[in-house]
Amino acid sequence: MDQGEKINEAQEILDWAIMHLNVSIKCKVVDYKHENFRVHVFKENKLMMPVQILEEWIRSTNPRENFIHEKIEILFKNLENY
Repeated sequence: MDQGEKINEAQEILDWAIMHLNVSIKCKVVDYKHENFRVHVFKENKLMMPVQILEEWIRSTNPRENFIHEKIEILFKNLENY
């Protein structure tokens, strides 16, 4: 799987997690290096901050099983309250 495919897959998983958690943020996966995804987080269409999300967290999130890695859930809920 090349870098572009990894970024697209991570974007789909994070979009699903945001929708499932019903949080009022958006994110855009912008880069992948050293098993980390660099993600820009937006609130009300304004960039809040860039964050790094481990590939492991995204890989363990499984939309088919309705499972979100607990650290992604905590991160998104904290970002929404930021």
